[in-house]
Order: sequence, then structure tokens, then C-alpha cells
Amino acid sequence: MNEVDSLHRHTRKRLIVLSLVTALFLDLIPFPQPLDGWLPACTAMMTLYWSMHRPKYIGIGMAFILGLIMDVGLGTPFGQHALGIMAAVYLVEQNRHQILGYSYGLQALTIFGCLMLMTLILVIVHFFSTHQFTGWNLFVSPFISALLWPLLSKFMLYLAYSRRL
Repeated sequence: MNEVDSLHRHTRKRLIVLSLVTALFLDLIPFPQPLDGWLPACTAMMTLYWSMHRPKYIGIGMAFILGLIMDVGLGTPFGQHALGIMAAVYLVEQNRHQILGYSYGLQALTIFGCLMLMTLILVIVHFFSTHQFTGWNLFVSPFISALLWPLLSKFMLYLAYSRRL
């Protein structure tokens, strides 16, 4: 067990719930269509973070529930975000111990792959439901999210450490 695991072992459920609710609110803020694709996937990133560090509390079931909340809040086809976030969480859960041993740069690269898979699922489901391609701007979000991954990790570690003192 490394130092990060020992810090998150004592993380309260309140912090997990508060961070997920905050991420949901950030994702549900309406933005104009061209700008929408440039925003990071906050809910997916936070779900991946907690499924990596606290898999006992956040897993595929919680990813499904959060995805359904996203679908209802955004008015997208029901199950679209649920399927995408579940696929990303599944990949993280299967490789969790390896990912935790990576540096922040390799973790960001792994998260980029997971979020790109999620985006690809969203684009495919949207295409089959509307018969229209959503555009290439949605594929920018995984890049932005991966660039923000080290900051998110450090910030969550800071919160966990400050709560412990």
C-alpha cells in the first residue's frame, strides 16, 4: 500500500459525495454548442478518480446511476452517458493497481484513453439515435480532461490530507 492509498483509506463518504455532486453540477451547466465540446468531462473524471482510489464505494453501478443523471439533466438519449461512463470505469477497475503505480503523466494518458472510449460511445449512440454526426469538437474534451488529470489528483490529495490533520 502506498501513501496515496493510506490517505484515501480514511476519506469520508461525505467528501466523495460532495465531489461527485459538484462535478455533476459543473457538467449540467448549459453552455453554447461550440464551447460545450471544449469543456472537461467533470463527472466522468471524478467517477474515474474515485473508482481508482475507492473502488469499494464507486464502481460500475454508481457510474450507471451518475450516467443516467447526466442523461436526464442534459436531455440526451437515455443510457448514453451511463454506457460511456460504465465502459470507462470498467477499464479503470480492471487495471486499477497498474494505473495507481503510474506517474501522473501515464495516468493522464490512461485516463485519456478511457475518456476517448466514452466519447466514442457517446458519438456512436447519438449517431444511431439521430442519424447525424455530432461533430469533431466533442473529441477535444478528452484531451482537456487528460491535461487536467494531474491537477485533479493533486487537489483531491490535498483535500484528503487537509481533512486528515
